[in-house]
This record gives sequence, C-alpha cells and structure tokens, in this order.
Amino acid sequence: MTNRTKLISIAAALCLGVSAVVSAQTLKKYVTPDGKTVYSDTPIPGAKEVGEIKSPPPIDPASRSQAQGTAQREAKDVKALDKRLESSAAQRARLEDAEAKLEDAKRTLAEGKEPLEGERIGTAGGQSRLNDEYWQRQKANQKAVENAQTALDAARVAK
Repeated sequence: MTNRTKLISIAAALCLGVSAVVSAQTLKKYVTPDGKTVYSDTPIPGAKEVGEIKSPPPIDPASRSQAQGTAQREAKDVKALDKRLESSAAQRARLEDAEAKLEDAKRTLAEGKEPLEGERIGTAGGQSRLNDEYWQRQKANQKAVENAQTALDAARVAK
C-alpha cells in the first residue's frame, strides 16, 4: 500500500471517527483576561464566554457507508495510478538507456574508421593493406549499431 493510499484511508477513517466524537460535544469560545482565545467544552475560570460552536448534525449510517466505499474506491484508483506511473517511469528509463546505447555504438563506429596499430600488413610492393582484424572490428562495430537500433525500436514499440 503506497503512502498516498494509506493517507487517504487514514483521513477517511479520522473524518468519520472525529465526526462521531464531535457530535456529542459542544465547544464554547472563551476570551481570557490576557486576551487569548480558548475553545473548550468546560468553563475556563476567569475567562469570558463569547460564543458557542454548535456540533454538526449526526452522520447517518448510509452516508458513512457511502463515504467509506468512496474512500476505498479512491484508494484503489490511487494505487492503480501509482502502478501506471511506476511502469511509465521504468519504460522511460529503458527508452533512454536504449537511446544512449545507440549513440555510443554510433560514436564507436565513427571513431573506429581509422586503423589501429597492428591492423595493417605490408605488401610486396612496399605498400600496406588493412588486415582481417580491421574488417572484423568494423563488422562488429556495425553489428553493435544494428543491435542497439533494434533494441531502441523494441523499447519504442513497448510504450
């Protein structure tokens, strides 16, 4: 149960419980000789009574039951919304991760065009040519870009 769901349930229970307790009491407003305002259900010695707060009408059981049902439905709605938000955040994280991996793979491919040391071999005519290691590295870099693009496309479809 999430914090919001708990909070809604507790608030509904408190409202219903407090209204039952308050309905049995009448509060009076007093002003003390030093000017402070005090609300109490018992007389305050030396204070002047300046008003009364009437208790609310009692809640009928049908209204209470309806309020409890509404609170439970709202708690379920909040829980469902929390799940959707978590799912959406996770999907967004997967999408961002896939985009970052694609960018990394493209950067590696672009930066890897230059042959590395040991990827050239000499020829009989005094020239050099690229060896199999260079071409395997290029193929692996290209395959990494394709795989990253496929993963990104799958993440976008899963939205």
